[in-house]
Amino acid sequence: SGINAEYGDKADPIVTESVDLLLPNEGEIIGGSMRISDETALAAGFKREGISPDNYYWYVAQRKYGTCPHGGYGQGLERYLMRHLNSGNIRENCLYPRTAQR
Repeated sequence: SGINAEYGDKADPIVTESVDLLLPNEGEIIGGSMRISDETALAAGFKREGISPDNYYWYVAQRKYGTCPHGGYGQGLERYLMRHLNSGNIRENCLYPRTAQR
């Protein structure tokens, strides 16, 4: 299905610059990646995915006026809480869980 519009490797478009830390019986607890720092590549990703860049004007402007290559990570706090609180479902640990009504 292709690569997410925000992640990628300039040398090989099939390869992403990302990492996930997985724990047995728990799943992903941390995910990290590098962001696209090239405005042209970002615009191509928006077009390919059918995303309007209008809602991301501030993000595109950062690339247009210059940015350094950068990345970030996210910790799966809900999974951590589920494990250590012995709750049966991850939804019990989410501030705004996804349900059939939401």
